[in-house]
Amino acid sequence: MDQGKSPPPATTSSAFPVYLAGLGTWFVPLGIQMVLFPWLVAVVLRMDAFAVGVAQAAVMAPSLLFLPLGGLVADRGNPRRLLLRYHVLYAAPPLALAALLWSGGPGALSYPLLIAYGIAAGAIGAFAIPTRDALLPFVARQGALPRAVALATALQFGGQLIGIAFASAADRFGAVPLLLLHAGMVLAGCLAVYKLPDPPPHPPTPPVGFWKSVGEGVSAAARSDQIWPVLLLNFGVGIFYVGPFMAVLPLVVRDNYHGGALELSYVNLAFWAATIVASMALVGLARRLTLRGRLIGVAVMTGAVVLLAMSFLPPFPVFVALNFVWGIGAGITMTQSRTVVQIVAPATHRARLMSLFQLGLSGGGPIGAFLTGTICDIWGLEAAMLLPAAAMALMIVVVLVRSRLWTMRTVE
Repeated sequence: MDQGKSPPPATTSSAFPVYLAGLGTWFVPLGIQMVLFPWLVAVVLRMDAFAVGVAQAAVMAPSLLFLPLGGLVADRGNPRRLLLRYHVLYAAPPLALAALLWSGGPGALSYPLLIAYGIAAGAIGAFAIPTRDALLPFVARQGALPRAVALATALQFGGQLIGIAFASAADRFGAVPLLLLHAGMVLAGCLAVYKLPDPPPHPPTPPVGFWKSVGEGVSAAARSDQIWPVLLLNFGVGIFYVGPFMAVLPLVVRDNYHGGALELSYVNLAFWAATIVASMALVGLARRLTLRGRLIGVAVMTGAVVLLAMSFLPPFPVFVALNFVWGIGAGITMTQSRTVVQIVAPATHRARLMSLFQLGLSGGGPIGAFLTGTICDIWGLEAAMLLPAAAMALMIVVVLVRSRLWTMRTVE
């Protein structure tokens, strides 16, 4: 297909469902990866806590560099055409790994190979995320951006949930069929992206260097009394929540509950099913909500309480239920935080600000994965959940005292 040629014009009402279809073809494979990757590292290769933390950090570490660059590229270029290229590229790592395992068998799998896979997949995803977010305001109906954000977030979580369900069969069928499904769905998403309309061209601006452009995005965030507390809390979520979730929970399932891919899928399914429940509930309330900062603060604090409770290593059904509660808080936090940034951010800086938003999760994640993996290796599973919970609670208190998060109103 010709990537340089625009598809026939589409109306906003038809473009948004197409946008959601493309979103689903990205996040179902991401859900597969979320279970399959730690399963390969922790269960198949039997790596220790530190190695699992490093491997999960490898998936998220590219965000530290490539998310700001991806936001800058999207702000300067055509997000639809860029996203089309990213879909093609994102299919390459799972196809390569599947081919290697098919030809060489399980013995072909190695820890350095998985690190390389994680870095490649993480780098491509870092470019795609702000590019897709930059398209959302152009395909959403006028006045319906909060609802569009809630729907997109719900579908994102729903796609991950479906992918997690597929990945639960890894113990039975192995990695190759799941890797092929991953690649096939991402490539199928090219059709949906191709059908999207091109957004209006950016106004001409004088050429600016990369670091100065990134600095402009940071300055825009710092000047907004609505955006900076949201981004700061988001960074804390990346370090103190995403890190333990990615690096410690697979070890808890393996070492404390003696589970495999199926049990790991139960934990992930509970979490992501809850995020969908929360996101869908917010779809109907999207236009009525104004005190979004207060909702974010309560939801983030809920995560600290849940992580503290999980540090006591309760029976597995209770552990799964706690992940469901945690997912409710995550769904509220993600939906409302994205809505605040999408509404407040100027169009000229939107992709860069959305890249900073995602950087808090994906960039803070490798830091958290490395730290919690190290803590787990030295002091055990309980400490690797207890210490992040305490640190996040302290950050929430500081943000509430130093900002007007609790009282701010955000309306489109």
